[in-house]
Amino acid sequence: MAKFRVKYFGSNDVPVNLIKPILDEIDAELVITRPKTDAEVAEAGRDADAIIMHGSVPFTREIISQLKRCKVVCRTGVGVDRMDLQAAADYGIKICNAAGCNSIEVSEQTIGLLIASSRKLVRMNQYVHEGRWRRHTAELYAYRGQVSRIAGRTLGIVGLGHVGRQVAPRAQGMKLNVQAVDPYLDPKIAQSLGVKLVSLDALIKTSDFISVHAPLTSQTRKMFGRAQFAAMKKTTYFINCARGGLVDTEALYDALVAGQIAGAALDVTDPEPMPADHKILTLPNVIVTCHTAANSNESYRDCQEHAAREVARVLNGEPPTTEIKDPWLLSESQDQGFGGV
Repeated sequence: MAKFRVKYFGSNDVPVNLIKPILDEIDAELVITRPKTDAEVAEAGRDADAIIMHGSVPFTREIISQLKRCKVVCRTGVGVDRMDLQAAADYGIKICNAAGCNSIEVSEQTIGLLIASSRKLVRMNQYVHEGRWRRHTAELYAYRGQVSRIAGRTLGIVGLGHVGRQVAPRAQGMKLNVQAVDPYLDPKIAQSLGVKLVSLDALIKTSDFISVHAPLTSQTRKMFGRAQFAAMKKTTYFINCARGGLVDTEALYDALVAGQIAGAALDVTDPEPMPADHKILTLPNVIVTCHTAANSNESYRDCQEHAAREVARVLNGEPPTTEIKDPWLLSESQDQGFGGV
């Protein structure tokens, strides 16, 4: 009989070959389950010494109170907005995530969306597929619209954490000027990256591209609304690869229709998934990439192995490396129900 039992919650094809060897090192049994309701989450977790979560599985106080054996829960992703962190702390359960394991992927997608939006790549691809390409005609240029050089423009990064710190040097490599806002950041980190720290208001008013990489909290929910979009340059492109709830979708739609900003590229949306008939999808200057920025073969492997190693550390009496215990996060209320990845 194994010394520990580790439950894996997720609807994915579980990479047992990555996780099991790590758990074998501490004599832990891996049990795969796919709960679809809060009650099923609680039932599945009752006999678990640790839980690995893939996807946004709810972790409420009511669920947590029933997990008498559980010592640690680790997500294979980064967001913890569906987890009651204070309740977990009250019951002595450590909460960890895979911070940093997919930051390269998200930063790469951010830069890709920046280029795709400003260079109108998706729009021009559609033009060709529609059979409309007739060399360099006036109609082609009218369809494409205005395009400006990226080099020499200003990127504003909202949140200079794991992802933001990967975005900055990539943007600088394209000769973009980079500025950022992050109220929790040691200014020395920004200085080491060659990034100018500014206020959110200043960033909004002066950036040609705005890329959001902030956590979703009660303070940041819908931090981009009508007032923020109205203050942006009409030539600004807005990019969100963080959480859909950071943006007021109705306000973003209205800003795009009114020409207050040039375009938007969204890996995450609110609601999510975005319904196929949502009005924002009718706009030609909007790109949506269905919450896939964090995905690659490498990041999937790294995140799965990291989660397994985190629970192994805790069960072995060692401290985890990516525990979520920031006081400002513990007091946050969590989103309800099952979410995306």
